[in-house]
Formats: sequence, C-alpha cells, structure tokens
Amino acid sequence: MKETKEEDIKVNRRKGDKAVFESNLLQQISDGIDFLKDEGKDVLRELDAKGLNEEALGEFGESTLNHISDVVDEMSQLKSEIIDEDELPESIRKSSRDLKVALNRDEDYVRRAKRRFDRINDGDFVDASRANLRVVELCNKAIDVNRSNKKAYYLKGCALINLEKYGAAIEEFINSLAIEEDIDSYIGIAHANRLNGDYEDAIDVYDKVLEKNEGSFEAFEGKGLAYYALDDFKEAYNSFRKADEVGSLGDESQKLMDECFEKI
Repeated sequence: MKETKEEDIKVNRRKGDKAVFESNLLQQISDGIDFLKDEGKDVLRELDAKGLNEEALGEFGESTLNHISDVVDEMSQLKSEIIDEDELPESIRKSSRDLKVALNRDEDYVRRAKRRFDRINDGDFVDASRANLRVVELCNKAIDVNRSNKKAYYLKGCALINLEKYGAAIEEFINSLAIEEDIDSYIGIAHANRLNGDYEDAIDVYDKVLEKNEGSFEAFEGKGLAYYALDDFKEAYNSFRKADEVGSLGDESQKLMDECFEKI
C-alpha cells in the first residue's frame, strides 16, 4: 500500500470556481495555476487584438500545448505514485469514475495520448520507450472510463507496436475492430504480423485491406516489405511499384524496390 496523508491532498471546500485545499503547498500550486490561466488569457487577447495570423502563431501554440501536456502528465504520474486507487474506499472510486464519465474524460485521455504519440513519431523524446509506455497508460485510463472508446484501443495498439509487443498490439486492434470496423486497425494488425515475422499472415491482412480500399499506399508498401523479407523479389517489386504509383515511397522502401528490380 502506498503511504500518503489523505488530509494533504483532499479538497476541503469550493468557493465559486476556486478550489480550496487543506495542504498549503497544494494551495500554492493551485493559486499559481489560476494566476497563469488569468495572465495567459490576457496575453492571448492581446495577441488576438494584434490580428496575427494562424501560421505565425502555429509553432508557438503547438509548443505551449506540448509543455502543458507534459506538466499534466507529470502531475498525473506523481498522483499515481502517491495514491493507490485500489486502496481508496469504493464509494470514492465510484464517484470519481462517474464524474469522469459525465465529463467525457476518456476523450481527454485520448487527446493527450494522441499528442504524445505524434511527438514520439516526430522524435521529440529522448526516451521513446518511456513515452510509448505513457501512451499505453493514458489509453488504459480512457478505456477504464469508457470501454467503447475505439480510438483508445487503436492508439494503444500503435504504441505497443513501437514497444515491440506485437501480440498485445494485435489484441488491441481487434478490440477496436469489435467496436467498429476501419482500415487503420486492419493495417495495424498487418504491420504487427509483419514486424513479428509472420509474413504470410501479414500479406493476407494487407490483401483484405486492398479489398476494402484498392488504393491503400500502406497496404502496398507493407506487402512489398513482407515479400522482400520472404525473398520474393518479383512480388516485392510489384508491390513497391504500386505503392509508388499511389503515393511516394520513402528512401528506405525506394532503395529496396531498386534492389528488387536488379534481382528479377
């Protein structure tokens, strides 16, 4: 059981929209956040009054949202380290979950997970493994609030692929498909199979995708990579060529296509 003093973290009462805490330290943090919110709104109003265009503010806004997301994640992780929710009274846990459901908190968790996942793909994190684990944690929180949130299952599957947990990833994509069918989840399953060395299974799923969308770049490129791993250079070349006709192959796939052409 994680040790904590309940009186240090609980909200004593509310005055209007302002939370009042028994812990002086938490009260200082809360007051600081309120101050930043008020000051931030004033700054944004001034920027808006200047008539600055969206493009000029784009990088600033994205960076700000990323910083806020990181702070919220750090606070959430600290709470998890201090408080073992399984040790809380059932009435408090139920009340907390009901509130999260009412506020659509699952969508908040998914948005935070998606933002972090996109930043992982952009190479923003030194420890990508830790960042992917955090995506999984946020998706689990969303699923705990709403077990019908298919985006949470899909994102969790993508993060598990990055963590090389391919079997677990496939299970999450299947959970997503059980709620509603979509091409992306099938492609996720195919990618997981291919990366796990199950090339024939991957090709079968890519073909299923192409039955639903005959112009899927991801499916053609994925088939090319799978056939290349099987040393079937003719089929690999044909798949890469079709992918290149639909979209634009990256440098690595282009290099493999050229190699296949030389071998057939």
